Amino acid sequence: MNEIRTELNERLGTIRELLLESMNLVAQRVDEVTEVLLSRDVAGADRIISLDDEFDLIAQQIEDQSIETLIREQPVASDLRTIVAAMHMNSDIERSGDLCANIAKAVGRLQGTQIDDKTRDLIVRMAHQAKLLFERSAEAYSRLDAELARSIDELDDVLDDLHREYIQLVIKEAKHGDMVPQQSLQLALIGRFYERIGDHAENLGERIRYIVDGWTPEREGAERARAKASNAEVEQPEDGEIRSRGLAMIDSISEERRIDATRRDFVANVSHELKTPVGAVVLLAETMVDANDEERSRLIEHLNQEAARMESIIDDLLELTRLEEFDAASEPVGIDDTVMMAVDLASGFADARNIQVAVVGLPSDTTVDGEQRQIVRALVNLIDNAARYSEPGTQVSVTIDPLVDTVDISVTDTGVGIARPELERIFERFYRVDRARSRETGGTGLGLSIVRHVADNHGGRVFVDSKPGEGSTFTLQLPKSATPAASGADQA
Repeated sequence: MNEIRTELNERLGTIRELLLESMNLVAQRVDEVTEVLLSRDVAGADRIISLDDEFDLIAQQIEDQSIETLIREQPVASDLRTIVAAMHMNSDIERSGDLCANIAKAVGRLQGTQIDDKTRDLIVRMAHQAKLLFERSAEAYSRLDAELARSIDELDDVLDDLHREYIQLVIKEAKHGDMVPQQSLQLALIGRFYERIGDHAENLGERIRYIVDGWTPEREGAERARAKASNAEVEQPEDGEIRSRGLAMIDSISEERRIDATRRDFVANVSHELKTPVGAVVLLAETMVDANDEERSRLIEHLNQEAARMESIIDDLLELTRLEEFDAASEPVGIDDTVMMAVDLASGFADARNIQVAVVGLPSDTTVDGEQRQIVRALVNLIDNAARYSEPGTQVSVTIDPLVDTVDISVTDTGVGIARPELERIFERFYRVDRARSRETGGTGLGLSIVRHVADNHGGRVFVDSKPGEGSTFTLQLPKSATPAASGADQA
């Protein structure tokens, strides 16, 4: 038993050392990228971008060690907390490294831009705070100090205040300065990247507290609910028997708090997602005031793009609302016609990226019970995602595979793939594996959430098989119908 415990401690120690190494690497990288940003050193920025693989390497080592520990060892509850927290921390650190690389990528786009002293000063102060947040995280994790981890939240509030001041300054300078809108937007994104690094550090603080004493924001909410319930009035009837109403009150409050928390998270996510395009629209509109005719035409084009982004987000939100209120339909839907309809709708985006969409498995002569519009929407989202994360000149395959009781519709690409820690979260609303790429190609972060709802509404499921660098396969599995579908003409 002692030998097993020794091996477990060694594995946990390795995970801890790797996490500390990656935290310190983020702090170092923040310094380096800020220096090349302010000196507009393109060669230095390219070097930092090329070093982003260091985070991926360490992240993979942490992931492998965590999984191997779960499989080979016999971790007790406290050890399990350590491993679970480590995997979440690993993800936050890796994304922080990606944000540093994004700042480096902005250096080339800002060539020829004159950054005034006030803007430079705020960039330096944001960078210092972001670095301090990761240094504090590393110290708190090294010492497993819950109070030190708690203080990370206050440090992040300082960074948030600096970011607000920075955005206000960028908007003001865009209106009265000499920068073109694209450069102003790029500067605004840089501020957002620093702020997001701080948000990930704040997440690290929460995970450290979870390791130390099991604290989570959700548990704190539950404790408040229990405290409120304990103050419930206890009634004593005339017969002397004491009856407590506490249990029913706990259930009611817990459910109410869960709904409130879900609602707050949803509103916060919507606000966050709309903040970037709305901010861009405000910035562009203010810049147009003093623009000449040529500049105004270019600004109007950018305004239309940002307005289209907001329209896409709102459309997807309305679609999710419709899906959540959906009553299961029993109309037979022909899979062959449905797949071809989805391919036709998605072909415009795929063609624009020089990506071919091929269909395999026709004719399948398979039907399912449901609503064709929903299934088409789900497949269009999967094909769009495959094209979005694939390289131009490649192929996306849509395969129909009738099974005994179900039919699998798989969408396969040879794109960037998805790391294992991300797979558990990709169906969450607004969650993106690569936010920068998704924004560049118009993604809303709601597409896979819609796919999941469509699968649920039709008694099916959706699953994914993916490896980084080798591509992904998303499969929508639906129960077969015993009733033949109407012809395409009849359905129309």
